Amino acid sequence: MQENRTHWTLPSKQRRAVAALLTEPDTTAAAKAAGVSRDTLYRWLTQPAFQSSLRDAEAGAIAAVSRSLVRLAERAAATLDGAMTDPAAASNTKVRAADIVLARLLQVRELVALETRVAELEARYAADAGREGR
Repeated sequence: MQENRTHWTLPSKQRRAVAALLTEPDTTAAAKAAGVSRDTLYRWLTQPAFQSSLRDAEAGAIAAVSRSLVRLAERAAATLDGAMTDPAAASNTKVRAADIVLARLLQVRELVALETRVAELEARYAADAGREGR
């Protein structure tokens, strides 16, 4: 999980809740894992510092998955190559798995590009707003 400055300013139960939200199947299970009530966790989810920490943790988890997909992409491409060039291979399952990995890699790439574009637009907007505020 990616750690940020906000994360470390949270109380330990909130830090555990952030981690649990990334690993547990639902909010109720995350609350139980963090040792708090579901209502408490839902209340924390409305707090800006908690939301920021959770967003950063989610971004870190997504980045880790992205790196894993990048590592798998070459093997997936090789699987496709083998399936396409081996006339005797019954490779429906291998082709489908390779297709899934490559499709997800492309989706992640599109999301990263979109995130970069949005960040650039936000920076331009902030710069424009700063000039207008002077």
